[in-house]
Amino acid sequence: MTQPVKKGNWREVKTLGSGGFGTVVLWENEENGEQIALKRCRVQNEMSPKHRQRWKMEVDIMKRLCHDNVIAAREVPPRLDVTGDEVPLLAMEYCAGGDLRRVLNKPENCCGMREYDIRCLVRDIALAVEYLHDNRIIHRDLKPENIVLQQVEERTVYKLIDLGYAKELDQGSVCTSFVGTLQYLAPELFASQRYTCTVDYWSFGTVVFECIVGFRPFLPTVPPVRWHKEVCQKSPEDICAEMTNTGEVKFHKRLPAPNHLSRTMRGYFEQWLRKMLRWDAKARGGGLTPDKRPKCFNMLQHALDLKIVHILYVEANQLITYPVPEEHTMQNLQLIIEQETKIPVAEQDILLASGIPPDPSAPAYQCWTEPNDEEWIVFLFRKGNSSPGPRKQKQLPRMVQLIVKEPNTLLPAHEQRRAWAHAVYFCHEQNLDFKRLILSQRAAMLNLLRTNSTFLKLKNRMTNEIGQLMARKEHFKESLVFDMQHYKDQASNGGITSEKMFSKWLRMSEEIERFSELKERVNILEQQATALQTKIVELQRSPFARIKQNDVLCDCEESAKKLYQELMQTPKENRGNLMDHTKMVQPVVKCVLVRDKSVVDLYTYLGKVSQCRYELQKIMPSLDQCCEEIAAASRQLMTNQQNRQQDIWNMLRVVVNQGKQSGTLVRSNSRTSSSGPSSLASMFGTASPMSFQTSGNLESLRVMEESKERCKKMEEMMHSLREEQEENMSLMASFNDVIDIADPTS
Repeated sequence: MTQPVKKGNWREVKTLGSGGFGTVVLWENEENGEQIALKRCRVQNEMSPKHRQRWKMEVDIMKRLCHDNVIAAREVPPRLDVTGDEVPLLAMEYCAGGDLRRVLNKPENCCGMREYDIRCLVRDIALAVEYLHDNRIIHRDLKPENIVLQQVEERTVYKLIDLGYAKELDQGSVCTSFVGTLQYLAPELFASQRYTCTVDYWSFGTVVFECIVGFRPFLPTVPPVRWHKEVCQKSPEDICAEMTNTGEVKFHKRLPAPNHLSRTMRGYFEQWLRKMLRWDAKARGGGLTPDKRPKCFNMLQHALDLKIVHILYVEANQLITYPVPEEHTMQNLQLIIEQETKIPVAEQDILLASGIPPDPSAPAYQCWTEPNDEEWIVFLFRKGNSSPGPRKQKQLPRMVQLIVKEPNTLLPAHEQRRAWAHAVYFCHEQNLDFKRLILSQRAAMLNLLRTNSTFLKLKNRMTNEIGQLMARKEHFKESLVFDMQHYKDQASNGGITSEKMFSKWLRMSEEIERFSELKERVNILEQQATALQTKIVELQRSPFARIKQNDVLCDCEESAKKLYQELMQTPKENRGNLMDHTKMVQPVVKCVLVRDKSVVDLYTYLGKVSQCRYELQKIMPSLDQCCEEIAAASRQLMTNQQNRQQDIWNMLRVVVNQGKQSGTLVRSNSRTSSSGPSSLASMFGTASPMSFQTSGNLESLRVMEESKERCKKMEEMMHSLREEQEENMSLMASFNDVIDIADPTS
């Protein structure tokens, strides 16, 4: 559907491209900055009626289409429009990102685009192709030059352009006209046979294959006639073919290396390409689903909707991927990891990029995030006190080994291009692998610091609580010694005695002395904690704690890219005369040497981080146990204090009761001659030495006066003891505040 443009003065900015009979020019509205791409016929007089009809059909189709991934038509500004019998102009939205061919020509994409970019491209163009087919339109010229990029917010949107060869289909109709670009042409179009919309599947599959590995799938350097003769012999499962040095054609069912796809996505794309690159047009695309949708689009949607977890197996420096269904738990994921890495579930130490371990009770897709420009990696360590380096470093690709061994040996243009592309890829991968290792040590360090923060809080809690306990213990001990001494004094003067109570007090004294053993254990743990903190501080001060990349590896990658760019800008016939492989070998060899040393150093640092994490995890249960024992000891001490106070109050209660009973007996008739066992004896398990005698009125009066005096003294003593015990309890309760103020670590 054509979208209007705002009025204003339009000026020509630049020519965007030309081909066939048309030229595309960028125009800009001087008043509001709006831009449009205007396609104009530059050779109208030379156009045949057939070409005129094709041009008008493109304009007509474009004006009727409306889809986010198909270039949108715009109204032609009146001042720029044509008149009379001239072929119409086509105004379109301007996509500033250029076309896909320009992206593929970048040195960093010489062995294919990144997985994230491929996912975005495939999803967008699949939607565009399906939209066209649903509207009974075949594109017939799908190639990188006809896919443009537009930046929308934070992602790149890919759009189909150039419907000059598009064909509208009536219900059930087929076509036979020869159109399109040979390198991306479906076999039946090349042979001028009857065809349907499946020709777009072949072209789409060819484009995607090239985006994944950097070159077309079937004999890209072979002339078209021989190409058709050789490729027609492929099996339905073959997705690429190469010409060997002996001239033999060798077919493959898998994507060639190197490429940037993860293992999981590579498998899904191989299955999809086997459907898209079928020689048999009727079988191409996989047929239809029950809901009449082509299976190839369902397959693609399923693959792109998968939640794929990327895990760096740090010990081997190996990136592994797993699709995780929503119903999978962490236990399911860990069992899969165990099968591949041979690390038992109990020994797996999994960390997110933030340094936080996944929640064991949450689904496995907590380790997944929506794909974006930045890699989201989960890190797998082996629990223990060490982290050895990788078992083996990545080897040079075969073609790179060839130019390293024989840098002065010239190769055919296409082989030299492939060898240098592999060299760029190798340097990029070493740099990327090292960056991933840095991210792994950062996650490990973040986890160490988080654990250390918890550890320090626990250690300070232990230190504070043992200090409080020992202060309470000393106060209790002093009070107990004081009470026991006074008990002995009054007992030796004929006062109240209780062997049971005294024995209990002796046991209390012995029990609290065992707190010193707990204090010794705390001292040992504090010493271990101090030594561990020293190690952690040293790790924080290490250069590896702040490193973000290896500058030398980055320079090697950039040098390789520049050399590859120079090679591609040199005409093929002059490449052998202008340069050998010596320049490219230099950054490759330097990359290997620096990588080997840097990786060893980084793994040494990782080993120290792992050692500290192991020691923290090992010591923290001891701190927890100490805190629990300190809490139990504090409860025991408080219980002893309450029991001792209860004993004293019981003793005073007995004395007061006996004094009152003695006074009552004297006032009654002074006939009491002897008293039986006292209540104190029944309570404490001993016989009371106190007895009362009467001998006459004078004796009774004397006893009565003595009893009154004794009661008075007992009341005063009770009052004094009450105040003393209240003061003791208050003092005990305030020890926490006192020690908190005195202890700077609290």
